[in-house]
Amino acid sequence: MNSSQQTLESRFAEFVRSAGLVNSGDCVLLAVSGGVDSMVMLDLFLAFRQSWGLEMHIAHLNHQLRGEESLQDERFVQQRAQELGISCHAKRVDTLEHAHCRHLSKQEAARELRYQFLEDVRMAVGASGVATAHQADDNAETVLLNALRGTGIRGLAGIPVRREPGKIIRPLLFARRTEIEAYAASRNIPFRTDSSNDSTEYARNYLRKAIIPLLTEVHPDVVESLNRIARMMRQLDEKVGRELDARWSTFCRPDEMGRTTVNIPGLLSEPAFVQEEIALRLFRSLGVELRAATVQRVLDLCSHPSGHSLQLSGRLTVYRDRDRLVFTASDTRQPFHHRVALGERYSFSTFEFSLSAPIPPPARLDSARTTEFADADCLGASLVLRSWKEGDWFIPLGMQSKKKLSDFFTDEKVPLFEKPTIPILESEGEIVWVCGKRLDDRFKVTGRTRAVVRLEYLPTITQH
Repeated sequence: MNSSQQTLESRFAEFVRSAGLVNSGDCVLLAVSGGVDSMVMLDLFLAFRQSWGLEMHIAHLNHQLRGEESLQDERFVQQRAQELGISCHAKRVDTLEHAHCRHLSKQEAARELRYQFLEDVRMAVGASGVATAHQADDNAETVLLNALRGTGIRGLAGIPVRREPGKIIRPLLFARRTEIEAYAASRNIPFRTDSSNDSTEYARNYLRKAIIPLLTEVHPDVVESLNRIARMMRQLDEKVGRELDARWSTFCRPDEMGRTTVNIPGLLSEPAFVQEEIALRLFRSLGVELRAATVQRVLDLCSHPSGHSLQLSGRLTVYRDRDRLVFTASDTRQPFHHRVALGERYSFSTFEFSLSAPIPPPARLDSARTTEFADADCLGASLVLRSWKEGDWFIPLGMQSKKKLSDFFTDEKVPLFEKPTIPILESEGEIVWVCGKRLDDRFKVTGRTRAVVRLEYLPTITQH
């Protein structure tokens, strides 16, 4: 064994031991792409498999982004696993279709599919951890890329040694790309080369091939400097993280509709860098791409009037509702328009609605907002339940003049994204009831009313 092998192997063992990544007798799943990093990682684990008493499995995901080259990678990893007598779990996924359906970039879709696949295999084989082959140069590139994106403390902390969701471990983070390649050459380790790594179309590749070499001319040890920054930022991130964990519910909380709300006064009472960390942590939990401009736009929304909104992604919107920010799935529901009839009950995805046949006026009118009584003689033959549209007006109960429905919603402090969900009952083109909110004065029960229709609107999802 030459000195380069010995050095890398001993450092690998020490790094894994000191970070507590693997314990004796563990079952470990290795994410193997076929590239030099993952093949060297496989070789290093093989060197210690017996002495550490490890059970090993290999996982390979074919993203089907490079045609025949991707298929050759898959066959290469499967063949190598067979030669070594290690079980290999391989799968093919349609990354482009996933990106389209989920409104993600190709890279985001690939990452989402990869980690879900690794977790599925980990659970199936009972592995204590999933080892990925990220190394020190990858970490430096991540720190630099995140600095340019302005992704806060955690971004500058780079790639963590552990990633708890999915029990990911990174046992090569101590090693430089050059020494990994030297180790592969000295051991004659076969590996595949990903042609997409040569393209400068992607930001990370451009940093790797163009920017970092230029920075190295200014500071020869730029990779180590960026890794040192990452270590310090990791410690700071952990400290800030503990403080935010203790007080998270004072800033953010989910509501009954699956939305996430942020307390604006609480958020703005914190220093600017903590505000950013709160926003970034929230973005991560909601799957929003982390960019400084996005953070700033959301924080700026805190100073806008209630009702202002931002589209954060194809599937997420944030709007200001009085003293809170509300993060919600973008409303893709189409306007609804349903004919309804007296004496019938209807069930929709988010509410139920019923109209009684004409009945004698009750001795006492129900005061619940979900129930209303209309004068049966005032209702026409054509009854429609529909969504709100621009230009709607009615005469709110107790008033004599018309009021635009948009103004009524504003006065009632109805959040912007709740408006399209509120059913409107109309008769012969005139609004009878803004369901759950207010009856039109023209259809109210009076002393001359001979019969009434009982209207009932029951949301199956709580509205605010």
